[in-house]
Amino acid sequence: MLEQIQLTINKLKSDLSLSRQRIVIASHVSHQVTYQEFSSFLTFLNCPDLLVVSSSIKNSISPDKSSLKLGEEYDGVIFDARDKFDPNALGIISGVLRSAGMLIIFLPEKEQWVEWDSNYMLHFKKLLDNREGVYYIDEGNKLAENCPRIPICKEITADVQSPYKSIEQKETVDELVRLISTESDVCTVLTSGRGRGKTSSLGLLVAKLVAAENHRILITAPRKSITEPFFKHLLKQCPDAIGSKFGYKINQSIVEFIAPDALLTDKPEADVLLVDEAAAIPLPMLKAVLSHYRKVIFSSTTHGYEGTGRGFVLKFYDLLNNWRPDWLKIELHQPIRWGKNDYLESWIEDVLFLNAKSDRLINFPEQPEDCQFELVDRRLLVRDESKISSIFSLLVSAHYRTSPADFQYLLDDKKVRIYSLSYMGSILGVLAVSVEGGFDKDLSTDIYRGVRRPKGHLLAQTLCFHAGYESAAQLKYSRVMRIAIHPDVQQHGFGSYFLRQVIEQESRNGIDVFGSSFSATFELLKFWQKAGMSILRFGFSRDHVTASHAVVVGMSLSEKGKVLVDTLASKFDRDLSSWEVGPLSSLSVDIRNYLHSNVKNHDQSFSSIDGVDVNSFANHNRNYEACMPSINRLIAEYENLPDDLSESEKEIIRISFQYNGDWEKIVKCMGLSGKGEAVALLRIALSALLKNYMSRHDV
Repeated sequence: MLEQIQLTINKLKSDLSLSRQRIVIASHVSHQVTYQEFSSFLTFLNCPDLLVVSSSIKNSISPDKSSLKLGEEYDGVIFDARDKFDPNALGIISGVLRSAGMLIIFLPEKEQWVEWDSNYMLHFKKLLDNREGVYYIDEGNKLAENCPRIPICKEITADVQSPYKSIEQKETVDELVRLISTESDVCTVLTSGRGRGKTSSLGLLVAKLVAAENHRILITAPRKSITEPFFKHLLKQCPDAIGSKFGYKINQSIVEFIAPDALLTDKPEADVLLVDEAAAIPLPMLKAVLSHYRKVIFSSTTHGYEGTGRGFVLKFYDLLNNWRPDWLKIELHQPIRWGKNDYLESWIEDVLFLNAKSDRLINFPEQPEDCQFELVDRRLLVRDESKISSIFSLLVSAHYRTSPADFQYLLDDKKVRIYSLSYMGSILGVLAVSVEGGFDKDLSTDIYRGVRRPKGHLLAQTLCFHAGYESAAQLKYSRVMRIAIHPDVQQHGFGSYFLRQVIEQESRNGIDVFGSSFSATFELLKFWQKAGMSILRFGFSRDHVTASHAVVVGMSLSEKGKVLVDTLASKFDRDLSSWEVGPLSSLSVDIRNYLHSNVKNHDQSFSSIDGVDVNSFANHNRNYEACMPSINRLIAEYENLPDDLSESEKEIIRISFQYNGDWEKIVKCMGLSGKGEAVALLRIALSALLKNYMSRHDV
């Protein structure tokens, strides 16, 4: 079909050169196409700035590396979707295409395409037909002979001073420079859709600031890679910048990246703080930033591959009104990489659900029982544009990040069930669960011992391996992935009613444990406790974005589930005090107080349950932190360690007990090469100690 693509391009080439429009050409392409044939096709394209995204074509970039191209621009993009359709990658690469550019999509061969069992691809297929600027080449449609013409661009572009791409961008940068140059506090929110020059505006702003006087400027974002386009634009204006570990030195100014958790913990001094893609950073962290830094610029993409920011916008603006009422909003409207009413932009927004909108409710139910509760048929959902838009817009508004790939997962994954609550055709609530676990005994034991890690079974795996319940993966779980209630009916009991309906249905489905996993905040812990959930596990590492620990909560729906929930909830209560002087020592005061208000007192002497934990660390592959409370109880049983242990074994036991898993200190005291050697030595020592204890107590 490469020949058909070439014929289509020949028909469109003259129109395209006179238009600022970007177009899509999609065609089925066989995997039997040789590299020589593909090379000839590239020669035909004669495109000096061409990006090829593929998992199989030579000299291309794989879809999962697409983010590396952020901030770059191309005249043509080939997106190979024959092996796997990656919506996040498609969103990214569509944004690097200049005006009058072509996005060429390689689809699977027709037979495979027809048999592709994917609800998301059904949605995609619908959008290939009867769309302006989208040219779908099929064997029978003879598109090359009947290509619709592309209208000539009539948009008049104003001359603008380099390096700016639009008058709007120049005015924005000038205004930000003026604000920061004053003695007053500054709090500005810069928003835009994609391709409007938001990131380049930040780069131009910083370049002007450091050229005028010395500044220490920090930029934070959910991931360091997000800031790479910013630094690219900055370096274009400051080619003599000297690189450092986290950023650049420009004259006497410092411009550096800092991770959100480090920003919150260290609170380093800065003349200006930039917060890029702020929609992906939780509100409590943004609140802390507001109270510490005088001059802050928040930027956020209103919708895009990083996850829409509409839910963030509503909540964050309320926060700003309370904490910095003099804040200023600046929004960039004019595209700078392509023209207005761009064909590709409009099509991509529909393909990736970037424009899903939820309207205000017109009819209100008097009580939750008046609503309709249902399990959503996902096959029918993709055919109902109004319903899918309402459902996805609710999910977007309720969560900081909902990427296009999340929508694909929700529509296609066999383990996912989507429930809805509606009234007179309006969606009031959405809840998505993932069904997990149900493994056989041998696999569950392998998970417990750290030998196997099956993907997509978060609750089953974490409760088995991390929480230390060997048969946990044999049980069936329903994990809440997303829950959203329409803002117009929140705080009126609809969410609680909806959740109860889902729990009852999942119980009828044979689920043993209903639960969830999330970044722990005081508010969320209270919400799930009110819903009847018990805390089953706290993660020990903190998320670098939220600076929070992951927590697993659950409630039993069967007798087997009750034994598991009661055992692990009791185990968590019993072990908490030990963890608080070790891996959970950084818990916030409000969460620490909340946990203690709900914790029951337990006997802290060494028990048979502790013996199981110590054995799983000493003789298998469970991590130290999870087993640390039991290990410490075993060590505490000895006033003097037994003589049948070697001196090095005694030493590693004493030092690990003293420092509660601070491996840097343990390694230094022992003079070891690293954590790996220390853990290996401790496993051997504890195996010997446990054997000694069991022989002394006839266990």
